[in-house]
Amino acid sequence: MAKEIFDNYLKELKFQQKVWNNKPALRTIYHIWYRKIVAALSPLRPVVELGAGCGNFKAFFPTETATDIISCGSHIDCIVDAMHMNFPDNSIGNIVMIDCLHHLPYPLQFLREAQRVLQPGGRVVLLEPAVTPWGKFIYQHFHHERLDLTEDIFREDMEPIPANEKLLFNNMAIATLLFLQNRNRLARKCHLLRIRTLEHLDFLVYPAIGGFSYPSLIPTFFVSFLHKCESFCIYPFRHLCGMRLLIVLEKVQSMKEKVTG
Repeated sequence: MAKEIFDNYLKELKFQQKVWNNKPALRTIYHIWYRKIVAALSPLRPVVELGAGCGNFKAFFPTETATDIISCGSHIDCIVDAMHMNFPDNSIGNIVMIDCLHHLPYPLQFLREAQRVLQPGGRVVLLEPAVTPWGKFIYQHFHHERLDLTEDIFREDMEPIPANEKLLFNNMAIATLLFLQNRNRLARKCHLLRIRTLEHLDFLVYPAIGGFSYPSLIPTFFVSFLHKCESFCIYPFRHLCGMRLLIVLEKVQSMKEKVTG
């Protein structure tokens, strides 16, 4: 979570890196998510992260190829536009995106590109905001990015969007729109990608950490324990109170495999 509003992407990254370096409770919660992401990867390689930003996941999982749309540090291995990837067909084992999908003006274009560049059996592993009743309340009151459940995420028009001239486009509802509210329509549009898992995560511990803008209300040594307790307790109500979505998509070899899988 963040309340600051920035006028360009690099300024936001510098702010985030400073907070990351000085807030161990924040690193603890992210490392919990990182372990889940690594566990969700297929055995295929390479692993490519899109929108690597500050390189925090790269530090956790150094064998990945870290990419971003601009050069934002020595940790970036190559420049890649998620909507126009410069990778050959069937060449990537896994694609990781952490809080990046909701910054893409044309998420459907990214998913089609992912479908093209992934090897059969390769996966897209996404960590994104979840628009549950609780998540919506927290994000709308304590976060600066917009949340629009009415946006047409299936638009085909690839004209530049003025709001993204400085790479600041955002809509925190994109994952919910794609993978929950329009799941069947998405399956028709990206027929070789199937949803392998979709998991709601987190409730109180995450906002209590304060994200990148607010002070943590929990001592660092207590974060992992509380998170385990919370995960167990909220499981029956996760669709109402989860604040995060962990989405794993897998490329199938044929429509027959998609149907039988």
